[in-house]
Amino acid sequence: MPMLGTAVVTGGAGGLGTAFCAALGAAGYDVVAVDLHGTSRLLDVTDADACRALADEVAPEVWVNNAGVTGRGEVLHQTDAEIETIVRVNLLGVVNGSRAAARSMLETGGGAILNVASLAGWAPTPHLASYSAAKHGVRAFSVALAAELRGKAVAVKCLLPDGIDTPMVDVHDPRQLMSFTGRRLLSTDEVAAAGLRLLRSRALVASVPHRRGVGVRLLGAAPRLALALQRPVERRARRRQARAAAAAGPRS
Repeated sequence: MPMLGTAVVTGGAGGLGTAFCAALGAAGYDVVAVDLHGTSRLLDVTDADACRALADEVAPEVWVNNAGVTGRGEVLHQTDAEIETIVRVNLLGVVNGSRAAARSMLETGGGAILNVASLAGWAPTPHLASYSAAKHGVRAFSVALAAELRGKAVAVKCLLPDGIDTPMVDVHDPRQLMSFTGRRLLSTDEVAAAGLRLLRSRALVASVPHRRGVGVRLLGAAPRLALALQRPVERRARRRQARAAAAAGPRS
């Protein structure tokens, strides 16, 4: 299979990043996985100069801003350092990667940027306030950047998945309750596949799964309704998390 070009995947050391690397590799890309550790090429996405240097070196056709950290628990219980990390990695990391990739792509003939947000980027999410705020920022930034690049050879896409079954989600941790509001945790492979479909489509944003995305968007547009439904949603999420924890067995 002829190579389609180079694809950079941030947060590529595990979880969804690994799935993106595998999917892009199978599609014919020469994949450069980057992370703070666990990859042959290291990158701190909060370092704008480092992002630019990587983009200038590899001239990517695809850049996936996947690196992220969770924001477990209520915002008043998080430290200043935790909140700063959540915002810097989840939002600033996407801004840095997108700017670096777009500048390189404009010089080399074009490409596509895929920014991974979350369904928490559609509706403000309690117990994930800082994380939700950052993911709202990712969606807003992606749409705005797409508008700025309209008519040019660089496409910007934003993927908003539900909770994903990765090591970042601890089924035994009650602070991760809101990851279990859906019927099940998504697999990394199905989210990566959805990301590649979005890259190939004319769409700008995509929720995974689509039907959940429609409901969450409605809650985001009706904050009073979202507040009224908060308790029943949390009760259902507790039941689903308890079932997931029982299936996983005792915490190791």
